[in-house]
Amino acid sequence: MNPYQDYAEVVDNANALKLLNGNPSVINVLDALNSWQLVKEVSTTLGIASATSFKHVTPSGVAVAKELNENEKQAYLIKRPLSVLASAYAGARGTDRLASFGDFIALSECVDESTALLIKSEVSDGVVAPDYTPEALEILKAKKKGGYVIFQIDPDYVPAEIESREVFGITIRQKRNNLQVTDDLFANIVTQPKTLSPQILADLKLGILTLKYTQSNSICVVNNGQVIGVGSGQQSRILCSNLALTKANIWYQKSRLNYDFLKEHADMKRTELDQLIELKREKTFGNKIMLNELPGTCLLSDGFFPQKDNIELAHQYGVKYIASPMGSIRDKEIIETADKYGITFINTGVRLFHH
Repeated sequence: MNPYQDYAEVVDNANALKLLNGNPSVINVLDALNSWQLVKEVSTTLGIASATSFKHVTPSGVAVAKELNENEKQAYLIKRPLSVLASAYAGARGTDRLASFGDFIALSECVDESTALLIKSEVSDGVVAPDYTPEALEILKAKKKGGYVIFQIDPDYVPAEIESREVFGITIRQKRNNLQVTDDLFANIVTQPKTLSPQILADLKLGILTLKYTQSNSICVVNNGQVIGVGSGQQSRILCSNLALTKANIWYQKSRLNYDFLKEHADMKRTELDQLIELKREKTFGNKIMLNELPGTCLLSDGFFPQKDNIELAHQYGVKYIASPMGSIRDKEIIETADKYGITFINTGVRLFHH
């Protein structure tokens, strides 16, 4: 994990994970195993190709395949036609391109040439996928002067029900988190608005699966097949909410920028363009809350809300759907606050801590 730790190995008796290229670190392996589970479950649950951009064992962004609009293409620095799978990665990377610098990528389908060319243009540490076309594999093997980490994983591999880890010489065993995300998970709507459209239901499923593989405490914000903000690893849930909503708001601000200014900087590297776009966004919009202009935004939590402040904050950012387990002594107050703002609140009944 660190350069001075001079010994590490991966023991894979099932031969499920194959290293096709590069010299991975422990963090690369952890990212690969966690991110693969996420995209596999998203793809299986929603029936569509998916991608995620991981940093330090937590997603920076997750997205399913969809056609990008012109402003999204400009914000994500897309200059060529994209395949279905490539569009999913463009969305996942585009959620927070600054945070995704040096990411680890997971893709739910066989990697094609279009996706490989997009990955080639980004600063990234590695990728995991069930397969690669010969053309895609050659493109990726040439990345990072031949050192790019490429994993192939068996899509049919199912680990044992009991998993274990060793910490400080002590082994911990527990049942694997094999929660199945179905419509029933969102049936208990505790506020007055009682209906969920198919798109909202799909977004809620995407959010729950994202939380399943995000370091706790965690909050995620989802809109139209894309996780647009993730807040994780904070000791306070309101800090997670603020982080996720702030990121989502910045993403939306960038979707509203006029990108004509980029014409003067056509020769700049993508990393420099990302910084330039961020500076332009900050100068144009500052801290202005604009996410409340976007309809259909969902917020999901991996644990219950202890205070109504999370609901108040979500309302400021225009959130209309919240999914979370309940169990706080202030549940009644939280439901009343959601009702006051016309927010549909779903009690999932499931805590999803991940460490």
